[in-house]
Amino acid sequence: MIQSDGIRLFARERGAGHPILMAHGMWSDHHAFDDVVAGLAGAYRTVCPDLRGHGRSETPAQAWTVVDLAHDWARILDALAIDAAVVVGHSLGGMAALQFALRYPDRLHALVLLSTSAETEKPERRTQLGLLSWTINMWGMNNWLAGRVASGFFSAAFARRFPAKVKAWRKGVLAMDKRALLQALEAVQDRPSVWDRLGDITMPALVMGTREDPIADPARTMAMARRLPNAQLVMLPGGGHALPMEHPRELTQALRQFLAAGR
Repeated sequence: MIQSDGIRLFARERGAGHPILMAHGMWSDHHAFDDVVAGLAGAYRTVCPDLRGHGRSETPAQAWTVVDLAHDWARILDALAIDAAVVVGHSLGGMAALQFALRYPDRLHALVLLSTSAETEKPERRTQLGLLSWTINMWGMNNWLAGRVASGFFSAAFARRFPAKVKAWRKGVLAMDKRALLQALEAVQDRPSVWDRLGDITMPALVMGTREDPIADPARTMAMARRLPNAQLVMLPGGGHALPMEHPRELTQALRQFLAAGR
């Protein structure tokens, strides 16, 4: 447990070697990277935090932003005596990873962006998130709503093949309090664009997405990779937004190759 801005944050540290911080997406927790951590065992020191209001981390009294998450990670690295690390961010975690890259470039060996965006939310998506926020604020989260959200987060094929994993994710969402759910939605909905600053992120980068992601537009993922000066792009077949959970083997292999090449 680590203190940041007066709240307690949980991070799970495993292994030894080159440090990698892996940050999950909205309404997930550090378990999203369990299979990837297992695949990297023995070669890297992995640090997987629970974002504010998620998992075992406390929910702040006030709203927070993706910039606050970046500052949280700097404090986590301080607490673990890690000068610099590879930072991997999925979805909301990727939005914060871009902020970390811009604010703490000297603490970043390489950047890995998974199914995420460097832009502001599209108007139609903002409307959807606003409706979701209104619904939760009025009635809270329930099984039906969690199922609807899961159907957009996971591909149908993954849900059929691994129903227990989807059920566990839904259980985690149902365990979050209303304030935590709404704060995360607001952080995503109101995130700033860093599109015009991608050229300033010069460290090696790996950008990954799926070709039918219903949330992170694949075309914009590819465009983001082109705007980063030193980026490698990997697009996986199929759909699903939950890349670390749906494609852990492919992600682990890509990470190993990326890092072994000195990227």
